Amino acid sequence: MIKFFIRLLITLIALQGADYILGNFQLHGGYLSLFWFGVVLGILNWLIKPILVFFSIPLIVVSAGFFYLIINALTLYAASVLMPGVLSATAFGIFWGSIIVSILHWCLTVLFRVREKD
Repeated sequence: MIKFFIRLLITLIALQGADYILGNFQLHGGYLSLFWFGVVLGILNWLIKPILVFFSIPLIVVSAGFFYLIINALTLYAASVLMPGVLSATAFGIFWGSIIVSILHWCLTVLFRVREKD
């Protein structure tokens, strides 16, 4: 359970980092709405993203992995649709925001040595 909250905190920090870096990716609301947005994003990454990746393996292979970035952006967009008012971003903002969130999340996970299976 502690690992879940650490990973959620890392996701929230990565989202704030994308908000800080990009001008067309803006988070709104307080910490509570950001917390629930992170929970929704985590649930989508846990439930929906593996299904999307499985069914789009041929597209991922043909595009040399570029379509995986599209799946990340679609997941972030789905979270923004499920939690209206928390994230306002353009299509390019969501795309670049998902890339920045992924990179920051990976870096923070390595830095804090949070493993997937513990």
